[in-house]
Amino acid sequence: MDCRVRPDLRRTPAACSLLTAAVLCMLLDAAGTAEPLLAQSTAGSTSADGASIGTPAQRSALVDRLLELSRDREAWSPPKEEALGYDPLEEMESVRHEVVEAETEEELFYALVKLSNARRDRHLSVEPVSGGLRIEQRTELRAPIDVRTDFSDLHDPAFFVSGADPGPGSSVGIGDRIVAVNGRTIPEYVETFTAWTRHSSVHGLLWHLGLRLPERALDVPPWLYRDSLELELEGEDGARYVAVLPYLPPDEIDIVDGEDELYPGFATVMERLNFHVLRPDDGRPIVILRWLDFEYELIQDVIDLMEYAEAEDILDHTLVIDVTWSSGGSRGAYAIQRLLSQPFRTTFGNIRISDAAIEMIEAWAAEPDIADAPDIFGLNESRSWLHEWARSDARAAVERGDEYTPATPFKLAHLPQDSDGVLQPAPVHFSGPVAIIAGPHGGSHLDQFVSMFSDNGLAPVVGMPAGGYSNTWEAEEVIALPGSGRPLALFMWNVGHTIRPNGEILEGNPVEPDVYVPLTRENFRTYHRALLELALQRATRSISD
Repeated sequence: MDCRVRPDLRRTPAACSLLTAAVLCMLLDAAGTAEPLLAQSTAGSTSADGASIGTPAQRSALVDRLLELSRDREAWSPPKEEALGYDPLEEMESVRHEVVEAETEEELFYALVKLSNARRDRHLSVEPVSGGLRIEQRTELRAPIDVRTDFSDLHDPAFFVSGADPGPGSSVGIGDRIVAVNGRTIPEYVETFTAWTRHSSVHGLLWHLGLRLPERALDVPPWLYRDSLELELEGEDGARYVAVLPYLPPDEIDIVDGEDELYPGFATVMERLNFHVLRPDDGRPIVILRWLDFEYELIQDVIDLMEYAEAEDILDHTLVIDVTWSSGGSRGAYAIQRLLSQPFRTTFGNIRISDAAIEMIEAWAAEPDIADAPDIFGLNESRSWLHEWARSDARAAVERGDEYTPATPFKLAHLPQDSDGVLQPAPVHFSGPVAIIAGPHGGSHLDQFVSMFSDNGLAPVVGMPAGGYSNTWEAEEVIALPGSGRPLALFMWNVGHTIRPNGEILEGNPVEPDVYVPLTRENFRTYHRALLELALQRATRSISD
């Protein structure tokens, strides 16, 4: 009997329940022989309570298995590999010794995290599972400061304090440059923590190295931290000093940010989960959308926006969309249909055919359409287009032995498989100039959102690239100790490409801004207002051109 956990589309509650149940029916071992889950190795290392982590040979076989699965399943991104100058399988191989030499459950778990991170894909994580490797239960803690990256030189990054709690963080100056972190120089900090920072691009890596510097991150080995955060800093006068900051629960911290107001002269007139709407106090025909997310409330949030825009007669105003603090989600094209007056080509996607992909395709083929799905312009909420594709073109690609399924409009959510990918504006839509303010904080569907504006030539982008990570689907599976069947952890694979409207693979290949403005220690206090000025200039110019 095949006891593999079914790779699923995403971690829905149903998928999590399936994975939990599937722990009782684990993977075949590396030699192809299934053994009972509770059978324990008698010759390997054990944790304090006697649970086996296997022999060095078993752990080496585990690496072999993960390399094999990654070689067969991963939808590799040549643009990313070229941009970052690495070979993912070679990088994974370089971590083998840490898996083999692990002596405790915690050491083995974090060695697997490092092995996964070697692929350099921000989407891919390793998670604990019931009955799996035990790690220290920690709560989220952070020092009472915010840190940002100075992007002046991507080859020699610097970090500075961008905000601080006036109480426990008052010993540091906002704007001061960080010289050392817990005894590590900045080059040493970057070298050490790059391996523990999931990323798909240089800008994404450097952003999160700064953002996470005050944190005791839960996906980083606890032995890399001290009990408090010790920083050596340099003030604006060049004098250096040392500050020791406590790690505190985030809800006990109240940061005063150096950029105290993003957009002076603008007032927030609407707040929704996915975005805030700002308008100028002086009545200029401008609307700022501070985009924050692409989650399930997106449909209603956009309906609210359009009703407000109609009532206020602002559909012809210049629209500036600030995505610098947005995360991902879905249905970005649905939103764009209401933010533009022109047709646009959407993103496409495919799946690399493997055991994981075949299980996905067969699950979709067997899944019934959602009978009571609402009829919404620009969305296929019944999932009928996805199901039909699985039963036809996807199955045909499997039968032919193709490496990838044919590319289709992304997840068949907005258009069917035989479409040219061009979406039309919704009946009610904005009609004025549009510009995007971007940065590397987020990615995934956000990267798609930006690419649909930029690659179609419908909005200039100012700032920095988005995070540069996006795929169609991910597979996940509970990995077991070869020769034992003991569950270890949940491991993930990127199994499909997102294809930008310009035909390029998106993963590791974000939109390059029309006007590149790096965040620096010198400009961070007025960064967004400078980007807004540039965005307004470029939006007007793009319309006149």
